[in-house]
Amino acid sequence: MSGFSRRFHCSAVAAWLAAAPVGMASAALAQDARGPSRASSSQPVAPVSGDPGDQLDGSARQGLAGEASDGRFTADVGEPRGPAAANYGKPVLRKPGKKPPKKVAYPALRPLAPYPTSAEARLGLRRGQASDPSDPDYVAPSPTTAIVTPPQKKTHPKLEDNPFAPVGVDVGLLRVTPYAESDLGFSDNPNLASGRANRSSAFAREELGLSAQSDWSNHAFTGDLRLGYNDYFRAHEADAPDGDGKFLARIDVARDLKVNVDGKFVLTTQNSSSPNLNNGGQSTALSTRPIIAVFGGGLGVAKTFNRLELSLRGSAERDYWQDAHFADGSIQQLSRDSYNAYGLTGRASYELTPGVKPFVETTFDTRDRDSAVDGSGYRRDSDGVLARAGSTFELSRLLTGDVAAGYGERTYRDARLSQLRGALVDSSLVWTVTPLTKVTLRTATSLDETTIAGSPGSVSRVAGVEVAHALLRNLTLTATGSVQDSRYQAVNLNQTLYQTGLRVEYNLTRSIVLKGSFTHQRMLSNQAGTDYTANIVMVGLRLQR
Repeated sequence: MSGFSRRFHCSAVAAWLAAAPVGMASAALAQDARGPSRASSSQPVAPVSGDPGDQLDGSARQGLAGEASDGRFTADVGEPRGPAAANYGKPVLRKPGKKPPKKVAYPALRPLAPYPTSAEARLGLRRGQASDPSDPDYVAPSPTTAIVTPPQKKTHPKLEDNPFAPVGVDVGLLRVTPYAESDLGFSDNPNLASGRANRSSAFAREELGLSAQSDWSNHAFTGDLRLGYNDYFRAHEADAPDGDGKFLARIDVARDLKVNVDGKFVLTTQNSSSPNLNNGGQSTALSTRPIIAVFGGGLGVAKTFNRLELSLRGSAERDYWQDAHFADGSIQQLSRDSYNAYGLTGRASYELTPGVKPFVETTFDTRDRDSAVDGSGYRRDSDGVLARAGSTFELSRLLTGDVAAGYGERTYRDARLSQLRGALVDSSLVWTVTPLTKVTLRTATSLDETTIAGSPGSVSRVAGVEVAHALLRNLTLTATGSVQDSRYQAVNLNQTLYQTGLRVEYNLTRSIVLKGSFTHQRMLSNQAGTDYTANIVMVGLRLQR
């Protein structure tokens, strides 16, 4: 190659290299003038390096390699047609209507709070510094003694077992739930008389009551009271009051020493079929029902030694019997058979497991009558002893209650009266079959007084079952059944009372309850002329708070 050709070749290459950056810059300016390209803004732009050969595209590199395309180039050097455009990458196509996903805004971290047990937290507490991160005067702790304050947990409302139970009102330090109930009913035998002596009548019933419950950290108090009255429209001689009540107050003297104060009240009446009524062989039809009222109370002390608990209780009771007024005008003086009773009870129990606590119990008592001699000429003052053994238990809250069995006897001052004795069976069991169904079983045994000549008294045993099922949360259906057997010793007299019933309660609100019930009674006796049957229907409204 001649010198002129070499000089021309070198000058051409130098001119092209000098013009390449100017062409790239002018192309970029032209692109900016036309507007943004369709290429994605996320594609990086190739940087301009110091080597001009890096900015050439494929055709320019072929020209430099001496590949002549149109005959204007020499054998080993080609001249480019013009400056090459910059490479901005492959454009990204987007589908119409589709938007890019939005960025998720994460919540900011909670402010730091010092560890409660750190030295910095204790120092700030002594200096009275703000401990709440939201306080303007709060000073953030150093990272070595700080933790992120835990977020507050979202609380959920607590579900109630009985959403229609009365709420009650605060009276002093007690929560009291009063109620009032009015009923209309019909009975085909209001006097509970046998044969054709019965006479049906409609009646009205009014009942008042309340319950009280304490909510104290120490000590406790519970109480219940109920009073009712039946007013028969066509048989006023059957009008009768009834009621009962009890309370228990516990005083926590120490962690393992408690003092218990209790009381009770029972009000009932006797009907014309009662064997205690004796009108000298004449009719026992009553002008009014004689009342029996019982008042009593007790004071006890309980001491705990680890799992062993020992208790001692003294009691006093007053039993008042009202004189019986018969329809023919005669009177039987039952008030002389009223008596006072005093007793002492010792009990020992041991907690085998948290749900099982067996016990043994012994009671000594004496009964002193207002009159030394009753209407039949017998001295009925007596002394008694009762012994029982049993257990209280709570098995996973499905079966709770207590069961006890024992033996009792009474000895009378009058030698003509034999001892009143018999086996004792007492129980109270509650079985929660399902959250909607509950079964309650109760049994009780008592040694009762009597006015029958030659008999020391009766051994009465009662067994009852109650099945309650909630058809709805505010609709409850309850079926009941019971048997009471009374056997009078030293005389041939037995009485058995059967009773079945069905009860419906519909809660309109927490304060208003609609009620309806049906009761069937059947009494059988080996004494002629005392059997009876009664059917009672009632509907009513109960207001409670």
